[in-house]
Amino acid sequence: MTELKQRKSALTARPSTFAQQKHRTVAHASREHRLVWWKIVIRIAATLIGLNICLSYLITETAFWGHKSKWTNWRNYIPRSQRVFTQQELAKYDGSNAELPILLAIEGDVYDVTLGRGFYGLGTTYNLFAGRDASRAFGTNCLSRKDHLTHDTRGLTEDELAGIKSWHSLFENHQRYVKMGTVELKPIDPDTPIPPPCDGAHPKPI
Repeated sequence: MTELKQRKSALTARPSTFAQQKHRTVAHASREHRLVWWKIVIRIAATLIGLNICLSYLITETAFWGHKSKWTNWRNYIPRSQRVFTQQELAKYDGSNAELPILLAIEGDVYDVTLGRGFYGLGTTYNLFAGRDASRAFGTNCLSRKDHLTHDTRGLTEDELAGIKSWHSLFENHQRYVKMGTVELKPIDPDTPIPPPCDGAHPKPI
C-alpha cells in the first residue's frame, strides 16, 4: 500500500516539474529575445549617431553642427575634484609660468582658460584677469584702474551686476573653458572706500 502511494505521488509530481521546466525555458527564451532586440537598437542608434557626426564634419567641420557649449567640450566629462583655492594660490596661475594652466575667477568660481591663452596669456591685454577674481572689472569694463580688479562689487549699477552675471554664464557654458573649483575670497571691509567710477573703460575679451 505504501509503495502504491509513493508511485502515485511520483506520477503527480512529474507534471508539476515538467511545467516548471517549461516555464523556465520560455522565460529564458524571452530574455534572450529581448537582449537581441536591445543589441539591434543600440547598433542602429550608434550607426545613426556616427553618420550624423560624419555628416556634420563634412558640412560644418564640427562634430555638432557648429554648436559650441560646455556639453560639447570633452574635458567636462573627465572626472575631476573641485579644488578650493586661496587667493594666494590662485595668483600662481596668472600665465607667468608656462608649465601651469591659466586660471581666472568670477564671483568666486575658478575656470581654466588656458585654451584662451591669446586673450589671457602673459603679455596680452586681458592677462590682468588671470590669477584673480576681478568680478568688478567684468561689470564695469574698467581695465585701466587696479582698484577695479577686485571681487568687490559694492556700488555697482543693476546693469553692471547683470554684466557680471552674463560673463559668469559665458565661462560656465563655454566650449573651451572648464570649471576647476572655487576661491576663498577675503571679506570686503565695509569701511573701505568704494572704487570710484571708471572713465574711459576698455571693452572686455570675447
